[in-house]
Amino acid sequence: MRFGKERIFKVEVRAILEGLQIAWEAGYRNLDLECDNAMVVESILAERIVVNRMTKLQLIDHILKHKWSV
Repeated sequence: MRFGKERIFKVEVRAILEGLQIAWEAGYRNLDLECDNAMVVESILAERIVVNRMTKLQLIDHILKHKWSV
């Protein structure tokens, strides 16, 4: 099965979003998140994420602003 780079990006972003939502709802406040897709990591860490049109990236940014234990 072959996916385009854009499709893989969206799948990985969705997996991160769903994982963060599940962890938060389950009461976890301290976790390690790993991703080997540099484009996904850069998109999440970029300060201009809020301007990005991809809703799931905006939701990840919102979840990351919760009070996590660091």
